[in-house]
Amino acid sequence: MEWYKRFYKKEKWIKKSVEIEGNLYDRLKEISSNELDASINKIIDACIDDLEIGEKVVIYRKEKDEINVARSIIIRESIYKKLEDMREKYGISISKLVNIAIRTGLEKYKKEG
Repeated sequence: MEWYKRFYKKEKWIKKSVEIEGNLYDRLKEISSNELDASINKIIDACIDDLEIGEKVVIYRKEKDEINVARSIIIRESIYKKLEDMREKYGISISKLVNIAIRTGLEKYKKEG
């Protein structure tokens, strides 16, 4: 792969507040600190970018004692537009879509590791 294909084109980043499951955020923090050269925001952005929802939408069951914590995230404007389009199409909140994207991304990452 050419070096310049490893980077995104310049784009506006926007700040949004979403509720993220605590265990997912903790895992993102661990990956960002110890495993990948990427911030938590960039990992979330990549997970959302990778998310493809077909006609079957998988909603994950939340752990009994799991709490969602409101977090400010910074993602690319085009990625937020993708979330808004999916919210409108599927009737799923932005926060739930973000959690689905993170969970799906972490599952893929675990299989690779």
